[in-house]
Amino acid sequence: MPNNFLITGSPGSGKTTVLEEVIDNLKQKGYETGGIYCPEIRSEGKRKGFRIIDIMSGESKILAHVDQKEGPKISKYKVNVTNVDVVSESAISRALEEADIIVIDEIAPMEVYSEVFKEQVLKSLSTEKPSLAAIHKRSKSGFIGQVKNRDDTTMFVVDENSRGNLSERLTDLVLKSVS
Repeated sequence: MPNNFLITGSPGSGKTTVLEEVIDNLKQKGYETGGIYCPEIRSEGKRKGFRIIDIMSGESKILAHVDQKEGPKISKYKVNVTNVDVVSESAISRALEEADIIVIDEIAPMEVYSEVFKEQVLKSLSTEKPSLAAIHKRSKSGFIGQVKNRDDTTMFVVDENSRGNLSERLTDLVLKSVS
């Protein structure tokens, strides 16, 4: 049975919300989650960028921002690859050693500019520990396509029909793979 669970959906569909709900459900049952999540940075009601946060330590850095001076450009944002390297290496390594479940939000074009991030994702998907990750919907090739096509992953789509019960379903599946 695959122990890597991928969540995909359109931007704004609720991928991160589903992940947060699963993390909360797992914590209530006594399980430790670790890894990264990348929430939006908003100012005056507008999205200005994204942070990358270590779930276990709370360490937080800028992932990408409209005011970032250097780095690869995705849409209106420039990616801080060094920050992605630093946080993904420490957070995912810590999760591999100390957590019961590894969480990665999100395997997407901004993050995959980091070779360190890609290495850490592959390590997390190759361990016996269950991994729960949000993954970019449109990408079908390159690193993202390779992750989607692994035999040890199961994909779930977040949309208005699935959003209501997906976190409970994923919680149950992750718990079965931990036991």
